[in-house]
Amino acid sequence: MIRTLRRFFRLFRLILHTVVGLFMAVVAALSARPEVWSQRWFGGLLNILNLRLYSQGERDVAPALVAGNHQSWLDIAVLATLKPVVFVSKAEIRQWPLIGWLSRSADTLFIERGGHGTKALNQDITTMLAGGRCVVVFPEGTTTRGPGVRRFQPRLFAGAIATGAPILPFALRYREACAPYVDEQTLVGNLWNLLAEETLHVEVHFGPPLDCGESRDAIAQATQQWAESALACPPRWTTEAPIGAPSARVVEALKP
Repeated sequence: MIRTLRRFFRLFRLILHTVVGLFMAVVAALSARPEVWSQRWFGGLLNILNLRLYSQGERDVAPALVAGNHQSWLDIAVLATLKPVVFVSKAEIRQWPLIGWLSRSADTLFIERGGHGTKALNQDITTMLAGGRCVVVFPEGTTTRGPGVRRFQPRLFAGAIATGAPILPFALRYREACAPYVDEQTLVGNLWNLLAEETLHVEVHFGPPLDCGESRDAIAQATQQWAESALACPPRWTTEAPIGAPSARVVEALKP
């Protein structure tokens, strides 16, 4: 009974938050740094889900190619709350009702299938990095349950090599088994389960910036190895208090 009431109360809040997001997307589209507005909106989303956030490492690095493992659609909200970033996403999201429009308003870069799509994407990433912005890529190419990671694809690191921007590696993981968005789940189904959870916990560990060098294979392997070593350590929610559920006040403090 309590889980049901919690789920519908949060659903009501989420609907209101989405309406607010529509107005914020309009403002973001007119802004030179729309990712700052995304940061505010995603912070509110995590507040609705009562997500407890544990963050470790230096994240105030810009420009940078931010690269790490991928477990859920929630990864985007978590990373956007911690740091103003531009995301690389699959092209299908561009056509989704509402979400696609919000993504375009936040300057999201979309990857098309095939070699030509990757080339165009890397050109866009290079432009963003050259402009001093941070771009998030998920080199695994899909979501996983963890605790391990899949091979990091080197092709997404070309933009960093072209500009000389450092790689900011990260590793993230969730305590709740329902958080990963994998297998045959739908976005609605996954969200429906998350709305019923009393509290969610996520840890994000940022590593030291890595020199991109001149080899995509080498830097992809180095980034993957760092993420694997970070995930092999005990989770911080066993020993430390969280930052807290991100609120408007916290997000404001995180602005550059």
